[in-house]
Amino acid sequence: MNGRQRAAGSALALVLVLVAALVIVAVASLCLGNRSLSPGFARHAIISDSDTPAAMIVTTLRLPRFVAALLVGASLAAAGALMQGITRNPLADPTLTGVVGGAAFAVVAVTVLRPAVPAAAYPFVALGGGLCAAALTFALAWRAQLSPLRLSLAGTAVAALGSAGIVSLMIAAGPQAGPLFYWLAGGLAGVGWQQVATVAPWTAAGLAAAFAGARVLNTLALGDDAAQSVGLDLLRWRLILGGIAVALSASVVAMAGPVGFVGLCVPHLARLALGTDCRRTLPIAALAGALLVAAADLVARTVAAPRELPVGFLTALVATPLLIAMIRRDIGAPA
Repeated sequence: MNGRQRAAGSALALVLVLVAALVIVAVASLCLGNRSLSPGFARHAIISDSDTPAAMIVTTLRLPRFVAALLVGASLAAAGALMQGITRNPLADPTLTGVVGGAAFAVVAVTVLRPAVPAAAYPFVALGGGLCAAALTFALAWRAQLSPLRLSLAGTAVAALGSAGIVSLMIAAGPQAGPLFYWLAGGLAGVGWQQVATVAPWTAAGLAAAFAGARVLNTLALGDDAAQSVGLDLLRWRLILGGIAVALSASVVAMAGPVGFVGLCVPHLARLALGTDCRRTLPIAALAGALLVAAADLVARTVAAPRELPVGFLTALVATPLLIAMIRRDIGAPA
């Protein structure tokens, strides 16, 4: 068995493990909560037209929330992989480059200042805020070339600016401050099929575009000189792939708030498991990100029931030790 076959076998084995874990989390998400249900009842509720209160818990509360968690995790993990690839910066992700902060600020601003704006417009609002934040971050970091250190510092500054703007708006929010505060911690409470239907097209299109750009990411990983020698337009492709990353992350921020660390740690884990070929690591990162957020949401609504913990708190709790371990391993720029 050659190296390529071994890599393909490892990828397949990892996919099977992640899918199996995701099935377990899916069953638990549908069955566990303030009212525990059997797997058989949950299955019957999904495939039947029953309108009993217990069936409605499954079909209108738990199932859309689980699907939303999948969308959030897959989007953030793929966006992080894209940003790390185009910048060759292991610390680049939608949070640390200011994209999530900009998207969150835009949503909070519209919620407080223009409450009549329909929820269906929020992904576009978040996209606008994320694009502005990304443009400002890259403008501040650019000095003839893109330095990973300058990008991290610029992203931190833009994220801090967004946080300051959010605090100012929260002071003026009045009764809206409570729900906004919980949303800013990252969570899926109250998410239903309407929000899922709004965000799902963004996630599907963004993931398809990200997977299609995997070969370009592999070429960018060779370095600017090598990429240009094979005719790659560096600026054009960085703008395209960066735009995809912003769209993926900003759209889910509009639904779940700024869930942190998923886009930072999950792509690293995928590379550690499978190597640096983005044709494998991008889909695996999306699948692992979906599993992480779905599991975090399950714990968030069950471990302290009937109260809920913020999903963002739990993803940070899981990701922080991983980030510390990666720092201790002195991970270099992704290839």
